Amino acid sequence: MLNIITTIGKRTIGKTKISKTTNSNKISSTPTFVKTALVKTPILLLVLLSGCVSSSKYEALQAEHQQTTSERDQLLKDKAALEDKIAALQTKLDEMQSKAQQLDAELAQTSAILDSKKKELQSTQSRLDTTQNQLKATSTELDATSQRLETAKSSLSEASDVLAKKDQALKEKEEELQKASAYMKRTNELYDQLVGELKNEVAAKQVKVKEMKDGINVNLSEDILFPSGSADLNKSGQEVITRVSNKLAGKEYQIIVVGFTDNVPIRGNLAKRYPTNWELAGARAASVVRLLESTGIDSTKLIASSYGDNFPVASNDTEEGRAQNRRIEIRLRPLQ
Repeated sequence: MLNIITTIGKRTIGKTKISKTTNSNKISSTPTFVKTALVKTPILLLVLLSGCVSSSKYEALQAEHQQTTSERDQLLKDKAALEDKIAALQTKLDEMQSKAQQLDAELAQTSAILDSKKKELQSTQSRLDTTQNQLKATSTELDATSQRLETAKSSLSEASDVLAKKDQALKEKEEELQKASAYMKRTNELYDQLVGELKNEVAAKQVKVKEMKDGINVNLSEDILFPSGSADLNKSGQEVITRVSNKLAGKEYQIIVVGFTDNVPIRGNLAKRYPTNWELAGARAASVVRLLESTGIDSTKLIASSYGDNFPVASNDTEEGRAQNRRIEIRLRPLQ
């Protein structure tokens, strides 16, 4: 039997007994305080009706009656509330009893449940211990994984930096390649234009056009440019230099004009004007530069230089070799 004791404030006001019947569970209750109140009221009435009480006692009894009536009303309300609770508990009990058919008695059921809960608690504690151990192992593994991840991030960052540098270097190489390609294209076009313009002179071996790694060299022999022992361009020299200038117009090239001579010392009246081959070679280079400037070439792109009898291209022991050494070399170097 399961005894449910209901209290109001500090006063014990009754017991509600829940009993189990053979066919179904029923909750029967008749609170003692209710019975007491119901019995006490008629007795009070009988006393009052006897008329053998004083006024003060009457008033006391009346006050007690009112209090008892109030208590009775409150108890009736409590009884109704308890009945509602009992009904709810009965419903709950029915629901619980359908789930606990193997229990013979409430106390036995409670003990069995308690034992079951203890075992369940032990099992749960065991699972909790296992889970905690697994959690520790997972945490350790996570720390190791995190460390590996940080290492991988660091390696990735380094690799990214290396890749960025390589990409930058590649871009620079591509830019250099594009510039080189553009330079080669311009140089090849200029080379073809100069060779086409000077094809007769090239065929006569009076002019040589050579494509270099850093530009184009145009070598012109003395006999097509200057009279012997003179630094003044002759008619054919002016015509050839003008044709070259036309091909160089608008081109972004540094134009370096270099004068060369053979190793024969200058003598006679010519030595008064050109004491050595340095002066003669320089004067011839300056004549070419002045003509280029007069045809519209920007003077900031022009350089005149003398190498004298240095850097011969042939032996000075023969007239043919000395003729090859007496020359003007126009060196074209790209500005961009």
